[in-house]
Amino acid sequence: MSKSTKIQIYFYSILVISIIWLFIFPKPIKNFAPIIFGVPTFPVFMFNFRDKLEDFSRALKKTLPDLFQKYVFDYGISADIGEIVDIGLLSKNEDFENLKDVKLYEMYILCKQSIRLAFLSFCIIALLGVATVYL
Repeated sequence: MSKSTKIQIYFYSILVISIIWLFIFPKPIKNFAPIIFGVPTFPVFMFNFRDKLEDFSRALKKTLPDLFQKYVFDYGISADIGEIVDIGLLSKNEDFENLKDVKLYEMYILCKQSIRLAFLSFCIIALLGVATVYL
């Protein structure tokens, strides 16, 4: 089983547990459904994204330094200026989508998956909060 599949199973199992929590328990306890979902998802995926992005950037710098220089962050107020790359959070990056190195491509996919699941979990936390009011 790949890491990508394990991450998805983790996400959806916590989502299912939170939805079941929402429908099984009475009103005062069901209010904790967003917390049950939010604590083990959003921060985990954000930290996972940051970790995977740093790993991907280091590997890209070693393997393909020209591509690294093309997408490196060289601006802003951060300790990581010149150390991490912009993978294109909301858009596809054709250079990274067409990587020939399998290991680098898998790292890129894990970065993209982690940030997507972080954004999705943030939205679901809000939806679960609204659901606790109306259910």
